[in-house]
Amino acid sequence: MEEKKSIKVSLSTFFLIVAIIAIGVMGYFIYKLNDDKTKETEKVSELNNQVTSLENQVDSLKEKIDTISNTSVSNEKSEKNINTSANVSFSEDQVKIAISNYLELDANANCGTPLENLKKKGLINYDSSKDKLETNSGEVTTNIKFTDYKNAMLNYVTESEFERNWTSKIGLKENLNGYLTHGQLGGGLKAYTINSINKIDNNTYFVKTTSMVEDDNSTKSDDNFTFTVKSYNGKCVIDSVK
Repeated sequence: MEEKKSIKVSLSTFFLIVAIIAIGVMGYFIYKLNDDKTKETEKVSELNNQVTSLENQVDSLKEKIDTISNTSVSNEKSEKNINTSANVSFSEDQVKIAISNYLELDANANCGTPLENLKKKGLINYDSSKDKLETNSGEVTTNIKFTDYKNAMLNYVTESEFERNWTSKIGLKENLNGYLTHGQLGGGLKAYTINSINKIDNNTYFVKTTSMVEDDNSTKSDDNFTFTVKSYNGKCVIDSVK
């Protein structure tokens, strides 16, 4: 009897040990599964964050592209509004006024007072008493910003004509501070009389004039020009002159 009891106790102990081992193994696998699940959850959360970040970047890029596109369209519309076709028809009076303004501006520029005409027309606030003679270069620095001078001139000429004949060619420049400078010119103010305007083709006109320095009949001469006019900023202005 004692031997059988001993065997039963040993078997009970054996099964208890097996049960403990089984519980331990199951506990390990449960822990492992939970740990793996936690890591996968973290990975999914990280991926979701990355997706959200990419979506935000895409939205931002889309907004920038839309802005650039809208700006481009706006600029194109502005250019179309500013630079209308050279084939726009103008009345004789419009053409004559554009040519007269140009000749008047040209006369002032050639006698050393390039800003006086623009001042007279109320387009710039020029004060000659504030002119400063630069001793090193011999040039005169005015109180007018170059951009203001340019904007005033664009009432009478296109931008291409401005760059061609109304900057360094007649000694008008922009200094490092953005102000307009010019060389020291001199001579009497020339007055032009338009004798005839004949249309050549499209918006090109052959113009006969008589010019004379004020109060000096000896300077009287006949001058002929070929003008091209264009619609710019909604106005009839000079695009080129020969």
